[in-house]
Amino acid sequence: MGGFKLSIPLVGSGRLGGCALEEALRSRLDRVCVVTRSGADIDWLPPAYYAAERQGRAVQVPCRDAGMGMSHSLRAGLRAACAGTLPDAVVVLLADQPLVTAAMIDRLLDAFREQPKLDYCAAGHEGMPKPPVLLSRTMFSSIEKLTGDQGARALLSEPHVFGRIEEEPEECRFYDADTPEDLERIRFFYSRPFSGLHG
Repeated sequence: MGGFKLSIPLVGSGRLGGCALEEALRSRLDRVCVVTRSGADIDWLPPAYYAAERQGRAVQVPCRDAGMGMSHSLRAGLRAACAGTLPDAVVVLLADQPLVTAAMIDRLLDAFREQPKLDYCAAGHEGMPKPPVLLSRTMFSSIEKLTGDQGARALLSEPHVFGRIEEEPEECRFYDADTPEDLERIRFFYSRPFSGLHG
């Protein structure tokens, strides 16, 4: 669907790209770094982002190499997150997964607090890890070595890596908007008042 998809209206005045971001801001994350393509339209950033930016809790990170693959955006976000104080971990979220919730993110944070020696903690469905994923400081050097369109998932299967999957029973939480059909499916689940997807 191309880079414009984050600006697609999803519900009310909200844009597809802003939904996961709003959930990240509702979560217990200390700081949120939003990686954007340099020069791209950012009309999808919600008002909550600008409020958090004024408070110093959110920052936009333009990435001029974003079009060269996910690894470039991931590294840009990591470097921004590590500016100043080195965090114990980072959580990687995708802007085109609008059904992810703050509760899912907070479960990753809780799991890491329970087991601080984890290299990662990923959300998942039926045992398969999916974003969002928490990556411990032990993984930061591996992130720097990713190339092309490799994302965080490429790191999880390495033999020396120890992780945990937080099972999410609702598979729809992981839907992303890669095709027009995907978008319609997301709109269907997002609009269900009984699904709890807005909280």
